[in-house]
Amino acid sequence: MKLKIILPVICLFIFTSPLYAAKTGKTEELAAGIPKTASIELAADFGLPSKTFSFKVPKNAYGVRITLSNSSADLDLFINHGSKPDELSLVDFSSEEDDYNESIFITRQSESPLESGIYYVSAVYQYDYLPMIDGKRVENIDFSIKYEVITSEPEAVLRPGYARSLVLKPENGMFAVVSVDIPRGTASFRIDVFDTDADIDIFASTKTAAKSRDEAMYASESMLGSESLHIGGYSGSRLTTGRYYISLIDQLAKELPRELSIIVTLGEDAPGKITEIPRMPEPADSFESAVLSTIEVISGNGKGSGCLLSRDGLFVTNWHVVRGADGSPSDEIFAAVSLSVYNPPVEMFSAQLIDYNEELDLALLQINAGRYGQSLPFGYDFPYYRLGDSAALRIGQPLGILGYPEVGGTGSRTSITFTSGIVSGFEAAPGCSLIKTDASISSGNSGGAVINAYYELLGIPGYIMDINNDKMGYIYPVTCFPEEWIDRIKLANDR
Repeated sequence: MKLKIILPVICLFIFTSPLYAAKTGKTEELAAGIPKTASIELAADFGLPSKTFSFKVPKNAYGVRITLSNSSADLDLFINHGSKPDELSLVDFSSEEDDYNESIFITRQSESPLESGIYYVSAVYQYDYLPMIDGKRVENIDFSIKYEVITSEPEAVLRPGYARSLVLKPENGMFAVVSVDIPRGTASFRIDVFDTDADIDIFASTKTAAKSRDEAMYASESMLGSESLHIGGYSGSRLTTGRYYISLIDQLAKELPRELSIIVTLGEDAPGKITEIPRMPEPADSFESAVLSTIEVISGNGKGSGCLLSRDGLFVTNWHVVRGADGSPSDEIFAAVSLSVYNPPVEMFSAQLIDYNEELDLALLQINAGRYGQSLPFGYDFPYYRLGDSAALRIGQPLGILGYPEVGGTGSRTSITFTSGIVSGFEAAPGCSLIKTDASISSGNSGGAVINAYYELLGIPGYIMDINNDKMGYIYPVTCFPEEWIDRIKLANDR
């Protein structure tokens, strides 16, 4: 039986009982990158059998990985900053999987952030019987342990005006650093990340690379993948020139490598390399038109979905998607389009709020510029939804939902997702009736498209009721849209 205690009432016993204290013994020091072989004696005396090591985290470390390998039995890892992990219930980090070989990865972004200085790690055998190896009971467990450092040293030096491609890797904590030299006389410069499927954040500093937002002189942490950071150019400020260190990090996803491009430009204007707005592709069929008409909406306070309703870029979403934390509309609102169903949408446009109805949680917006504020090409046309007859819906009829739910991807940004269900019922609301559905709706679907078999828009997902894991989705039908919005949409499409 493995001795794992998690209940607070039993923790009082842990603190006083020798059974739950690691018998750490002599401490050995680990050298970065060099495996160390060791053995744990399973003598039946005080404490849990264990072996303790120390390692030093340098100031330039972004993360450390401690790996236990070649173990002949199930050992667990316990790590503490500044003191030995004698009481296993009080350690900073632990790994207690059933696998023989454990690993712990700690970064400056971890829930308990990595600190500089001395750490102690104990490999502990937590069972109350001797392990059996090759059919025999043994009294020693052999293993190897290795400590690796992920540093914040720059991997490339950028030249202003020239783009550079990078890959954020899980083994490096989805973290990379580049540097750039800003010449004297520069009043301002900008850093732009583009061509990426990830939500990349930027930290910039002089002297040393920032390993967290607290260390950064400048930071940009929006929900966009195409992150931008402007430095200098403010009234009365004086730009520090010389070398800058730029830290790039995906703080949300850690599973798969993600590519990105980065460019540093002297001045305030976005470079032409990233401001070109391609024409929207011609849809091959009605479903592809629906995909192109379902956009991702990104504001300063959240993400959601939206539905294009006119060729000149009118769209609807939920008010809570574009509402700022202070209750007023977000200062910046962006729209991303699915040019491929296999990849997250491309952040191509900016939008302005036209009107909203807080009671019905609806908002009408207009795409009015490109992602970087550049003018749309002359005569630019958008695909859009035709409005369906939501008043004619009956219980049991099928419907589909298109949007960008957070659960629709393994990375920090998601590709478009389609779910289906039926009309489960109706719910009275001020001025109209909401549609109930069993179709899967989750965070990020808000403002997306609810469609019929003809790919007409029936409404937009609003919210979910979840009681004891029983869920019901609620849809704002087209009949809830204010009449003046409908008139504006029809007028835009009649031109």
